[in-house]
Amino acid sequence: MTNIVPASLDGTALAVSISVLTKRFGRVTAVDGVSLDVPAGGVFGLLGPNGSGKTTLLSLVSGFIRPTDGTLTLFGRDGPAGQAQALHNVGALIERPIFWPYLNCRDNLKCLQGVYGSDGGDAEIEDLLDAVNLGGDAARRKFRACSTGMKQRLGIAATLLGDPSLLILDEPTNGLDPVGIVEVRDLIRSLAADGRRTVILASHLLNEVEQVCDRVAILRRGKLLYCGPVADMGAPASALVRTTDDERAATVLKDAGWEIRARSADGLEIAAIPGREWEISRDLAHAGVYVSQLRPASTSLEAGFMEVTGEGQQASA
Repeated sequence: MTNIVPASLDGTALAVSISVLTKRFGRVTAVDGVSLDVPAGGVFGLLGPNGSGKTTLLSLVSGFIRPTDGTLTLFGRDGPAGQAQALHNVGALIERPIFWPYLNCRDNLKCLQGVYGSDGGDAEIEDLLDAVNLGGDAARRKFRACSTGMKQRLGIAATLLGDPSLLILDEPTNGLDPVGIVEVRDLIRSLAADGRRTVILASHLLNEVEQVCDRVAILRRGKLLYCGPVADMGAPASALVRTTDDERAATVLKDAGWEIRARSADGLEIAAIPGREWEISRDLAHAGVYVSQLRPASTSLEAGFMEVTGEGQQASA
């Protein structure tokens, strides 16, 4: 299938473009005027707590439900007819995988191959089983006897039938043990590694998005709070300094114009541009306060998430 892939204003090719998308269930607004673009290629994260609207938004993109208002474009195709055509190039795993419990992994995929109209034959089935590490004896195991991790990986294999350009995965590591989580995360990264496939991954786990995704959208109560590169979500650059007298150091640095972000047993966290931390030591030395430790403070998606959602202010209020 040939896709018409539109571009954003900066020329980036888009897999999905959403404009003021809204979904109401009675009096409940699950998705509230969301607008965002998903670039073609790579892993795009949807981040937010349970109940933030992630699953509803994915269900809208997957075509399982229709929006109350707004527009949704897949591969440049919009409207009911265009989206119906574009959805042939989308694979989706929403919430949890459902298969025939009495069939083994291989036969489940064969049945779905017929349902989805894929003409890849046995070669496609074997390739997919190998890709999700379900080859050999695992392929002959009945679904009801599979571990949670195996079921999740089989679900991902099912989304790959027909070799779609867009995969939609809703909380794919839910219920997995640490080994299963690592396996699924590695698999997701590999699926988008060559840039020809786009993966949209919904999660409420900050570290999962940070490790797997290139870009992220943050939802809260159905509203979009942030959309951009994961790297840009980290806390602003800062330095952690410990001195011979942290109390006096705080006064000296504040008088010198430095922003003190936090104080703790580890020292003072000071807003500082990377490469200019030495100026903190200079200002303290001029005042007779000496540094015992000075290093860049680590940044994290968690800090950025707390700042965007306002959770940090609520926690300290």
